[in-house]
Amino acid sequence: MNLIIRTRQARSALIVDTLLTALGWLGFSYLVAAGIAAVISDVDHSLEITLLGNVLPTTQALLLYTTVAAFNAVLLMLWGTYRRRLTREEPHGAVALDDVLLAERFALSPPQLQDIRLSRSLVIRHADDGEISSWESADTSGIRLSA
Repeated sequence: MNLIIRTRQARSALIVDTLLTALGWLGFSYLVAAGIAAVISDVDHSLEITLLGNVLPTTQALLLYTTVAAFNAVLLMLWGTYRRRLTREEPHGAVALDDVLLAERFALSPPQLQDIRLSRSLVIRHADDGEISSWESADTSGIRLSA
């Protein structure tokens, strides 16, 4: 089966994505393993932060959770901005197909391509090689292209 739509990613973006994903999984794996080890050995390895003293341990925990949540939100916003800018770029080597090349690519005649474009509602069936084998629209009862 041949893919019709291919998205190419720059090598640097692929390396950054891979490294950040691996770093995230390593951190997650460490935290899970440390938590399981602490439960098994019955030892408390929690963070001890003395911002407000020992009088308000619940406030300390809430402050720590809020700080971690804010840090995660900033990281998520930065990651989303990076991904949005990355996907705005045109893929390298992308060539816009004119009508003749597009019709040739899917083994259609120019009038058939025009019929497909003018249909308001369309169901397209593809063959295993990616060519259009048939289509059905509200305007036509079902056009079969090849056997």
